[in-house]
Amino acid sequence: MSVNDRIVETGAEFSKLRRQDVWKTHGGAIVSDGNTGEERIQITGPGGGNININNNVNSELAPNNKQTYVLGKNFSTTAGDNHETTNGLKEIRVGENLNIITGPQSFYNSPIADEWVEKNIELAAAKAAPEYNYGAVGNNTETVYQSGGTVDEESGAVEGGDFQPNESQADIPGLMEAKAADIAATEAKMGNGGSINMMSAKHVSLIAGTKAVAFDSGVMVPDARKVLKGYEVKDGKPEPTYTAVSNYESKDTSGAVPFGDVYISAGTKMRVVTGSGGLSIKTAGEANINTTGRLMLGGAEVSIAGGNKSNSGRITMVSDTDLYMEAGTITARNAPNINDIADNFHTFVTPQAIFTGNLHVMGDLVVDGNVTVNGSTGIEVPNGDVVASGVSLVNHTHTGDSGGTTSPPN
Repeated sequence: MSVNDRIVETGAEFSKLRRQDVWKTHGGAIVSDGNTGEERIQITGPGGGNININNNVNSELAPNNKQTYVLGKNFSTTAGDNHETTNGLKEIRVGENLNIITGPQSFYNSPIADEWVEKNIELAAAKAAPEYNYGAVGNNTETVYQSGGTVDEESGAVEGGDFQPNESQADIPGLMEAKAADIAATEAKMGNGGSINMMSAKHVSLIAGTKAVAFDSGVMVPDARKVLKGYEVKDGKPEPTYTAVSNYESKDTSGAVPFGDVYISAGTKMRVVTGSGGLSIKTAGEANINTTGRLMLGGAEVSIAGGNKSNSGRITMVSDTDLYMEAGTITARNAPNINDIADNFHTFVTPQAIFTGNLHVMGDLVVDGNVTVNGSTGIEVPNGDVVASGVSLVNHTHTGDSGGTTSPPN
């Protein structure tokens, strides 16, 4: 081992110490620079790998591989920003849990988010209020907005009524200005950042569990429910006929499986945007899309089908108030049996309706227009009468000689 010491002290007004110590060995070298303001120590291996420590930075160079093996725990803390670049493959293997947490500590050790929401409730309620002062109820908070106008006389509906613009809608800018300082004080405590941004030039694969669990999540009972099929007329009276339809019974078979779950919770919005490859969601269990707001399904074609391997699938649509369907060209329903059940009125509004089969009316038939019968047997009334302009077909009489000309029926 050799040691080289060189000490130079200048005689200038501002003295600067210059010193360098070098230890050379067969396994590498240690260099210690003692220059005033530039102190450093560097350990260099025979392949060029080194560790350099100075007043500003600790640097390390590994010409080939770098391996760190910690038998206990490993802690790394960065007071500022942390940047890491890998030009090749990067793999992280974790034997237990992997936790990634972002955002300031105030989000986790204080109710700062709840505080912000509480301060914005009044502003959110004003934005959610109807544009006019008709009555409404918030779909989540159940806030009641009182009616201040007159509904339509014929239907009792808001549509067609008389309502003035809602004052709370018009005063939103003023309300925002009044609450801005208080809200800003809470936002200042939230700090900067707290988001996770991920970008992949090609693919992103997220897999939970090593294999999909394809237990039966329920059973389809082919003949589970008794429903009305139609009516048959017997002895002049309608008698209902029934048939059996399928029903789905949900079973919790995967709830206790200790792996394979993916949980995503978004406090406000969640958006999924894909290219022309589309979006596909496939599950061996149930798929639930529930919202307290509006659910919109749209596309060049919307296909809804209920079916399974046993041909016992079904579709159920339920609405609290009305079910509205509109088509630009044709609305068609095709089934062996179709039942329309209305407790009050069933109205057809159409220029023309064609029934290709028999039409059986169990109640009265009132026609405001004309009736044309093209059948070979005409009109038959087995157990009743026909009255035209007040004249009975069964009970009318004639005056005059029975052997001669009689008068018109009366």
